[in-house]
Amino acid sequence: CFDDLRLLTALRNSLAERRHLIPSWFDPKVPPCNWTGIQCVDHKVHGIDLSYTELEFPFPSGIVEFTDLKYLNLSFCSLTGQIPSKIWRLKNLKSIDISSNGLFGSLPPALSNLKMLRELVLDENSLTGSLPSTIGFLRDLTELSVRGNSFSGNLPTELGYLQNLESLDLSGNFFSGSLPSSLANITRLSYLDANRNKFTGSIFPEIGSLGRLIRLDLSWNSLSGAIPLKICKLTSLESLVIGHNNLEGEIPERIGKMEKLQELNVEYCRLTGKIPEGISNLKSITSLNLAQNRFEGELPASIGELTNLVYLVATNAGLSGKIPGSLGKCQKLKVLDLSFNYLSGPLPESLAGLESISSLALDSNHLSGSIPNWITNWREVNSLMLSKNSFDGSLPLLNLQSLTHFDVSSNLLSGEIPPEICDAKSLATLYLSQNNFTGSIENTFKRCRKLTDLQVLGNNLSGNIPGYLGKLQLVTLELSHNKFTGKLPAEFWESDTLMEISLSNNLLEGEIPEDISRITNIERLQLDNNLFEGVIPHSIGKLKNLTNLSLHGNKLNGGIPLELFDCINLVSLDLGANRLTGPVPKLISRLKQLDNIVLSENSLSGSIPEEICSGFQKVSRPDSEFTQHYGMLDLSYNELVGLIPTSIKQCTIVSELLLQGNKLNGSIPHELGNLTNLTTLDLSFNSLTGPIPQLFASKSLQGLLLSDNQLTGPLPNDMVSMFPSLVELKLSNNRLTGALPPSVFNIKSLTTMDISLNSFSGPILLSGSNNQISSLVHLNASNNLFSGTLTEELFNLTSLSTLDVHNNRLKGTLPISLLSLPSLTYLDVSGNKFQYVPCKIYSMRDLIYIESGPCSLNNSSSVLRAYPPSSVLDRACVWGIAFGATFSFLVLLFGILRWRILVQEAKALALCKSKPTTAVELASKDDEMLFKKSKEPLSINIATFEHSLLRLCPADVLTATENFSKTHIIGDGGFGVVYKGLLPEGRTIAVKRLNGGHFQGDREFLAEMETIGKVKYENLVPLLGYCVYGDERFLIYEYMENGSLDMWLRNRADAVENLDWPVRFNICLGSARGLAFLHHGFVPHIIHRDIKSSNILLDGRFEARVSDFGLARIISACESHVSTVLAGTFGYIPPEYGQTMMATTKGDVYSFGVVMLELLTGRAPTGQADMEGGNLVGWVRCMTEMGSQDGVLDPCIPNFGQWKSQMLCVLAVARACTLDEPWKRPDMLEVVKQLKQIKLDGCGQ
Repeated sequence: CFDDLRLLTALRNSLAERRHLIPSWFDPKVPPCNWTGIQCVDHKVHGIDLSYTELEFPFPSGIVEFTDLKYLNLSFCSLTGQIPSKIWRLKNLKSIDISSNGLFGSLPPALSNLKMLRELVLDENSLTGSLPSTIGFLRDLTELSVRGNSFSGNLPTELGYLQNLESLDLSGNFFSGSLPSSLANITRLSYLDANRNKFTGSIFPEIGSLGRLIRLDLSWNSLSGAIPLKICKLTSLESLVIGHNNLEGEIPERIGKMEKLQELNVEYCRLTGKIPEGISNLKSITSLNLAQNRFEGELPASIGELTNLVYLVATNAGLSGKIPGSLGKCQKLKVLDLSFNYLSGPLPESLAGLESISSLALDSNHLSGSIPNWITNWREVNSLMLSKNSFDGSLPLLNLQSLTHFDVSSNLLSGEIPPEICDAKSLATLYLSQNNFTGSIENTFKRCRKLTDLQVLGNNLSGNIPGYLGKLQLVTLELSHNKFTGKLPAEFWESDTLMEISLSNNLLEGEIPEDISRITNIERLQLDNNLFEGVIPHSIGKLKNLTNLSLHGNKLNGGIPLELFDCINLVSLDLGANRLTGPVPKLISRLKQLDNIVLSENSLSGSIPEEICSGFQKVSRPDSEFTQHYGMLDLSYNELVGLIPTSIKQCTIVSELLLQGNKLNGSIPHELGNLTNLTTLDLSFNSLTGPIPQLFASKSLQGLLLSDNQLTGPLPNDMVSMFPSLVELKLSNNRLTGALPPSVFNIKSLTTMDISLNSFSGPILLSGSNNQISSLVHLNASNNLFSGTLTEELFNLTSLSTLDVHNNRLKGTLPISLLSLPSLTYLDVSGNKFQYVPCKIYSMRDLIYIESGPCSLNNSSSVLRAYPPSSVLDRACVWGIAFGATFSFLVLLFGILRWRILVQEAKALALCKSKPTTAVELASKDDEMLFKKSKEPLSINIATFEHSLLRLCPADVLTATENFSKTHIIGDGGFGVVYKGLLPEGRTIAVKRLNGGHFQGDREFLAEMETIGKVKYENLVPLLGYCVYGDERFLIYEYMENGSLDMWLRNRADAVENLDWPVRFNICLGSARGLAFLHHGFVPHIIHRDIKSSNILLDGRFEARVSDFGLARIISACESHVSTVLAGTFGYIPPEYGQTMMATTKGDVYSFGVVMLELLTGRAPTGQADMEGGNLVGWVRCMTEMGSQDGVLDPCIPNFGQWKSQMLCVLAVARACTLDEPWKRPDMLEVVKQLKQIKLDGCGQ
């Protein structure tokens, strides 16, 4: 007794700094055995429970001295350091719970000393190493839980000795290898959770021996093979979750024997075959998730026998046929998601009986017919997703009081939009885009009082835009691509909620009023491509929140108002294609956040101001830098004069510099070489002089367009080192001289080269071996002084499609190797001095332009002497005259065709003036203009978005990943496995090999890839390219050296040193900006759908990059396509998804709030089983409501006290993001703004 009292006193003294947390320990009136958390028996300490006491200390070493201790609970104590080795000597211990701390280290073999141990709970720490085999000696163990650590290696087979074990939780670690069959010996096991590990191999067939098993979760591993038939022997099983694996084969027919099963989840596997009829025997089932598999055939009619079914999700499961009418028997059904399948036919009448349904998602199918009126029977429905089908007819009258989201975009609906749509009093988001609606909306939405998001773009709506829209609670108004006329309603400018207005591509007219200054919350205003005239109102400068302004393609005149530059938050400004005059104001220097400006196609005069680059040089991102064409500076087709300012070198983030079509003079400043992000430089159609500077070099430049100037001198010799990424080189109509450097053909990415109308001389020579030669498609070297012969080496350019060398001094024989060029579609060699032409080449007269002359009839000979002159008209002469006449006719015909092509080129050039294009786009337009021959599509589709460094064929992908070796695996998620790859040039890439069944077909896949390939933002992991080969789909990404945030928060021993609070805060801010760009800055907007810490990657400088956004379904402003594919992850999924199954931006905000909590607490999002909600959000709420918000912060952060106040400010933002009500959450723009404010001066409240 004396010893334990002495030990308690010593333990109390060691905790003196935390006396405010355990006051009874320091009250002299309270005996030690009555202290909080102390349990004594016969004056011996048997139990210590200090759970949820934020000690923020290393593990108290004094505890291990209590030799009679039986129960120890130090969970949620913010303990750090290692577990003292002496604890394994406390042989009387029956229960240890040290979960949710910051403990690290490994479990020693001495663990086996605790022979009396029944409960061992080590969850949510940073423990590493493998489980020791000696754990098998703990024969009395009933609960073993190591969830959320960094354990690795194979599971010891000795686990099978724990025959009293009832609960085994191994989830959230890095265990690998096969699940040992010895687990089948633990016959009392009722709970087995091994999700989120790296287990491989098959599910051991002996699993059928675990007859008492109630819950089995093996999801998020790499298990393969078929679902074992013996799993159907688990007749006590209530929950079977095996999704997110590589399982193949069919669902066993015998699954119907598991009559107690309430939950079956096989999503994101590779299951095939038909959905078995036996599934109808699962009479107790409430949740059935078959999403993202490769099933075939129809949903079985027997599904209607599952009368307890509440959730049925079969998204993108390969289903076809009609929706079974028997589903109408599932009266308890609340969520029905059959989106992204091949379902056809009308909606069955029997569904009218599903009066409990809250969410219906049938988007992206082939359903037809009208939207039935009986849908109004669904009084509890809050989300109807019917987009991307072929529904026709008119809209039904929706008297649905609970309906909040209605999406019928991209159908064939017609007629007028009925005002009765507002009988749905709760309607908040309404998407009617891309249909055939007609008529006006004069009174249509007047009664939709709760409407916040209205999108009706791409219809045939007409009439005036009604003013009442400005009096609703709208945040987003999208009316573009219709036929609206008249003036802007004055009521718009009275709205205190509107943040985004898009009225582009209508027939609106009149002036933009000065009252525009009253809509102070507006952030995005798009009025482009209308008939507005007059001047830009001076009052626009009062819109302090404005980040994106587009007035492109109107009839605005006058100067650019100086007040516009009071909009200091502007990120993107597009005033192009108007009638603006005057100079570019020097006050542009005030727009420090600017990274996109288009002033092209006006009549602006004067010089380019030195201050033009006051923006375009930010290292840290602004609050709302969300622009699709990030880094564009376009002043083209104006009347600007003078020199290109040397200050242009300060535009460090410019990626496209477009100054063509002006009157600029002087030389090209070598300072352009400072623009390391430059991808397109267009200085054509100016009066620039001097040489192309040798010092001007850009590793990222893809388009160099300098045509129609007065440039002189030779080309730089080492073109390949100056411009290694060049795709398009256009230097025509200058005064360039000298030889063509052979190195230009070694630029592997080069596809188009036009050096015509210069004075280049000497031979056209290639250097290097064949495998170093570029992928040149178009070569125009006409109207120069080239001499010599066309060498055979030239025809190693196997991608060559057009070759124009006319009007030079070339001679000799036209090589027969021309015939070996598989892609050649156009050839002009006229105006040279060729002596002989192989006769076979004459067979190509439909694609070449060549002067008449003798030809070689001997295929083995390259030359045949011409017939000598004769005064007699022999047969040869007759044939010659006939041939010459025929040829002259063909030349005339070709000349007419060529004239038509030139006219088309002129039209295309005019079109180019109205829309800036990238180098790659220009190349593709050349293809279309120069030849119209259709070709069969290739079976292999390769695309890249940067340059040909990533012109990968499937063989390249296999080589880079060593045939997808397991040693190259760096990640495995729901969409597929990620491999680290190494290209021959030494560049490291990440290759995601997509799981099958994610996309309906090549067309849909390619369309989505072409869209997301345009997404470029510093805080996003860019998609560099993709490859389609048969059923395989590969995505090529930049490789992120530091892996995922999830790995650092939970699985790295060196995380404490590297992830201090400033680093965590920057990760938080950077990833917020990336997500905000997807929501607000890219058109079409993108909902991520799976924001989590493992989808936030870190580069070499620990800058955050949001990944996998390209695999989320896209909300297209052109197609208004919204998906309900909820690829979310448990712990991050917002509560409303359980009812609506609808992905929203506010859902992403919730998920991001969970990531913020992870950064703040260091804890995983799930696993807080004994707290509110069983998850991180619930635990944080509980702690803060009890006044212990300090206790949620991660004590492992170095210098914790120094950053505590800032962390609490971020905690307030995170809590706002994770509110249950979506409409109460901030949007990502507001999140970024608040975080920026916190960084500058604290909470700012």
